[in-house]
Amino acid sequence: MRHKIEFVLSVLAILVFVLAGCKNDVIDAGSSVLESEDSVVVRADTFRLTSSLVRGGAVTATPDSFMLGELDSKYGHLHADLLTQLACPVGFVYPESAVLDSVCIFLYYRYAQGDENAPLLINAYAMDRGTFVYNEPLRSDAPIEDYCSLEDSTRMLEHPAIITAKRYTDSTYYASQYIPTITLKLNDTWAKKLFAADDFSSQDAFNKLFKGLYLTTEFGGSTLLSVLDVNVGIYYHFTYERAGVETVKEQDMKGLYANREVRQLNRYVWQESDLEALEQNTDTNFIISPAHIYTQVSFPMAAMKEAITRSLGTRRPYVNRARLTLPVLNKYSGSASQRTRDDWAQPSEVMLLVRKGDLEKLFNDEIVLSDSIAMYAVLKSVTDTFDITTYSYEFDLSTLLTAQLREDRYGTLDMWLVPITVGSTTTTTTATAASASVEIEYNQSLTATEIYSAQHPLNNLELEVVYSGF
Repeated sequence: MRHKIEFVLSVLAILVFVLAGCKNDVIDAGSSVLESEDSVVVRADTFRLTSSLVRGGAVTATPDSFMLGELDSKYGHLHADLLTQLACPVGFVYPESAVLDSVCIFLYYRYAQGDENAPLLINAYAMDRGTFVYNEPLRSDAPIEDYCSLEDSTRMLEHPAIITAKRYTDSTYYASQYIPTITLKLNDTWAKKLFAADDFSSQDAFNKLFKGLYLTTEFGGSTLLSVLDVNVGIYYHFTYERAGVETVKEQDMKGLYANREVRQLNRYVWQESDLEALEQNTDTNFIISPAHIYTQVSFPMAAMKEAITRSLGTRRPYVNRARLTLPVLNKYSGSASQRTRDDWAQPSEVMLLVRKGDLEKLFNDEIVLSDSIAMYAVLKSVTDTFDITTYSYEFDLSTLLTAQLREDRYGTLDMWLVPITVGSTTTTTTATAASASVEIEYNQSLTATEIYSAQHPLNNLELEVVYSGF
């Protein structure tokens, strides 16, 4: 028994020695488990990071939904509109006796951000200057004048629609639920033009006759709609002879859809003065979508290399643990009725941490998401014994840092925090192995995430790294 107690005490002493230390810019808090050149060495060091606000620039990611409207939050003023082509019903032919009745645009939206009782005026214009090339990248800051002249002759609606998101007048049964719907009736001029655009031999042929729709808002600064779908319905009637003696009148509708077969563009305009105000805040960093405002976190790889080389010598480095925890400061947990302008933009539910320079490649499927390039974290909550709930993102950087050290990538590693949404997971199985890929998209909704900056006097941004050498 005495020998067992001595062994346990010896192990505890080694563990205490490994984890004890003093804090500095680089804190050497460990010691080797064994001392020979062929031994396994374990160390735990803490490294101070730096952070800054960055302007990510527009992205070329394909949206899975659209934001439409304006919202003036405490983080800035956002205006969002959309342009879309309509899918050609290839091979469709109107009945010979078809007569136009009316044409309507239908907007289906999931939810609204901001004040759901505030009025919003929606208008529609024809894309008269240009259309989209299917394989051409589209940026979210594309100038509207490239596609629309906005002349009075391009106004398509009989009357612009003034709506409130909460008191919608119509709904559609869509995907096992009722979806709020906005109906926009076209004026006679554009209804006839769209009815006459009946060359359905190919998408290119149809695009030459009708380039696309531009939907925007011209009144209201308190509501953003999350638009799920855009459809156009062409209503007409026709007659035919039945049994050679009776004339029959039939009514029908042909739908033109803004789907994945054609191109869509969600444009965002973020006031520049608002961004400058955010940059002046030194204690807090921000990640805001869809304004493309990110936070850059910089890792001192040169300092890591120096500390690890000093500890491991020529041993091959392996990072066993490197967990970065980022507390989130602005999560609102009150009731919806008490939400104010300051609470309209909430933190993103999922946050991506990606190497600077790899963001576009990741969204454009030029590279595959892997822990050596990027990783994402879901916003998590913890409630303590005093019933106080805190929120944070946690990232495990052990694989990425191991790859960086082994590839001799030193200096400074700059990574961006980017709000995303996560879709389905695809699993590919072969005779020898199985691999899974996750579909991620840039978060198209309005989100704002506040975290402590590295300059905050009471919350230094630090990363504890446990590593070993063989």
